[in-house]
Amino acid sequence: MNSFDFTEIGLENRDKRVYEALLSKPQSSLRQLANDTGINRGSVYESIKSLVEHGLVGSIEVGKQRRYIASDPLSIIELLKERQQRALAAEQLAQAYATSLQKQAVSTEVAPFATFYEDNEGIAAILRDVIATCSNLDGRPYRAISTRRFRQYLYQNFPNFTQRRIAEGIEVRVIAVGQGGEQDPRSERKWLPVTRGEEPNCYTILYGDKTALITMNEQNVLSGTVIDNAGITSLQKELFDRLWQTL
Repeated sequence: MNSFDFTEIGLENRDKRVYEALLSKPQSSLRQLANDTGINRGSVYESIKSLVEHGLVGSIEVGKQRRYIASDPLSIIELLKERQQRALAAEQLAQAYATSLQKQAVSTEVAPFATFYEDNEGIAAILRDVIATCSNLDGRPYRAISTRRFRQYLYQNFPNFTQRRIAEGIEVRVIAVGQGGEQDPRSERKWLPVTRGEEPNCYTILYGDKTALITMNEQNVLSGTVIDNAGITSLQKELFDRLWQTL
């Protein structure tokens, strides 16, 4: 059986086990489902409620006992399509809302020079800004300098960042400090050997007129600063491109 994740349709993978058990044994009782799945009866009951709410399970009365029946598995596809349609509608509403807020915002000649972000959600906010900014760059690649230690922590709260980048047609050039890292679609990667002790504990992203500097402490907690300054970013891009040509 494949590994479709029930969280994609707003359910838990525990619910998936209960649903699959019902497909194998229609008209099962709560007790039988608990025995078949190894899930305690109270949790099976909660899963049944969720599955009923999503239209994936119905019930019948057999004597004085309630039995449960799984709906056609093709219903899962319809549920997924409904969620996708709602997400698209929500995205359109968010776009209109954001545009209206931009029009209402009080303009100022003094823009913040740098913004600080902390922890996984803060870094996800930076990555979302990379997607939003680079979607309007007409295919021009952004630049990144990565280190091996960062790769397993950077996308904690944005695990599908690479897929989103590829889907948006966003190009990237990466200088990987030290070994590791893989080539992805719409990316170019070159490697910079470490010649001065350990690999540096930092990650840099140059996108639009912004420079994002991300670092991590000994407890693997990330923090980042985004410098919104065209002059600084232009210089960093020039240095990056000169180094890129030598690798």
